[in-house]
Amino acid sequence: MISFSRIIDKASWGHFAIWFAISAAYNWWAFRPGGIWPRVVENAGGVVPEMKPGIPAIEPVRSLDAMGENTGDYLLWQLLDIPYAFLNVMIVTIAIGLGLKALKLGATPLRFLLALPFIYFVSEIVENALVAGFASGSLPVSEPVVLVQQLATTLKFASGVPGMFLALLSLAIAAIAGLIRLVRK
Repeated sequence: MISFSRIIDKASWGHFAIWFAISAAYNWWAFRPGGIWPRVVENAGGVVPEMKPGIPAIEPVRSLDAMGENTGDYLLWQLLDIPYAFLNVMIVTIAIGLGLKALKLGATPLRFLLALPFIYFVSEIVENALVAGFASGSLPVSEPVVLVQQLATTLKFASGVPGMFLALLSLAIAAIAGLIRLVRK
């Protein structure tokens, strides 16, 4: 079971720097011009199913039809997206932990904000499994299954985007608190 209090206690700038560096290297590799993600988006005609939360059930069919026979990169991306999501979870979790630790709010209900990155990660895994199933033809593109995929995509955005903003705010708070401590010494 995840202990949010333990995550907050263990949050450190050193851990953040390590995970950030790993993530930066991974993101450079995956998202650089000519990298796998730009190829996937280009093959899909500019939009893939996981880029559009709350879309109609027919949308994955449109995106996958636009890819035609070029689904290989897309299927590979679904696997490579898991480490990307994991790295985001690590960075966001540590950042929020740093902010809560700096404000001494680790024992308050605000610690449950740390659930956001984990909701994001589970949603990402569900979404990736379903869209990979659609793209490989092993899963029928039926309205009920697409609705589950869309729920996962919507939850991913609803937890991931606020989590990232909260992480940035938390880093700013932790940095300011650290500077104040330095000035007071």
